[in-house]
Amino acid sequence: MAQTQLEGWLLPENEYSEPLLEGIGAQFARSPVDMLLFPSGWQGAELATRLAYRLQGEAWGAVSEASFAQQVVRKSAYGGALVAALRLQNKPWCLSVAAAPGAKTWQPEIEYCQIPVAEQRPAWLVESAAIEDETASGLAEASLVLAVGRGVGSPQAMAQVEDIALGLGMETGASREAVMHAWCSMDKLLGMSGTQVAADVCIAAGVSGAPAFISGIAHSRFIVAINHDPQAAIFRHADVGIVDDLLPVLTELQNCVREDI
Repeated sequence: MAQTQLEGWLLPENEYSEPLLEGIGAQFARSPVDMLLFPSGWQGAELATRLAYRLQGEAWGAVSEASFAQQVVRKSAYGGALVAALRLQNKPWCLSVAAAPGAKTWQPEIEYCQIPVAEQRPAWLVESAAIEDETASGLAEASLVLAVGRGVGSPQAMAQVEDIALGLGMETGASREAVMHAWCSMDKLLGMSGTQVAADVCIAAGVSGAPAFISGIAHSRFIVAINHDPQAAIFRHADVGIVDDLLPVLTELQNCVREDI
C-alpha cells in the first residue's frame, strides 16, 4: 500500500463556521483528500459534520484513534464503558478528534498551507452576539480537583465541601447527580457531557464511579476515592481508597494541611 501523505490546512480564527466551510470546500476541490481531521471542541465537530454532508462523505465525532490502512476509527461509547471500532465507508472521512486532557500536542513535520477565508458573516445571519460566561470555573486547567457526587447529600453539605476545597487550593467538580440536584452550578459538571480534567491530584468524594463520570477524571495522575460503601465502583479507579463518610475525612484533611502550614 502506498505511504500515507499528510497535508496541513491552516484556517484563521472565525466565530462563524460558514466561511470556514466554504474555504475548506474550495481547498478540497483543488486538492481532494480521503480523510480530514478536525480539532476537538464544538466547532471542530460542527465543521466535520457539515462538510461531510456537503461532500457526501462520512463524519464521526470525538474520535480517539484512526487507522487509514484499516479504514477504522475508534471512539468512546456508552459513557466511556467501552471503545467502539467503526468501519469507514464513504469518502471523504471527516473526523473530529476527542479531547484528551494532559496530552501532548501532535504536530507532524509537514508543509502547511493557509486557506483563504472570507471574514464577513454569512448573508443569512441577521445578527449574533457573544455572551461571556462570567461564572465559568477554572476546572479544566486545575491541577488539584475535589470531585463530589450524590453522596454529599445536600446543598448545605455541598457548601461545606466548596469551603474545604477553597482552603485546600482545589477546584470543585461534581457528578451529574449533584449538578441535577442543583447543589452546584452546571460549569462544575465532570464527565462525558461535562469537563474532562487531567489533575495532578483528584479527590473523588461520595461518587459511585459510573463510567460517564470516570471519563471526566481518568486522565488525572493520582486519584483518591472516599465512599462509605466498600463495594463502590470508584475504588477500582483509585490509587488510594478511604471507606468513610466524606465530610469527616475532608475536614480532617483540611486540619492536617493547616497544621503543616
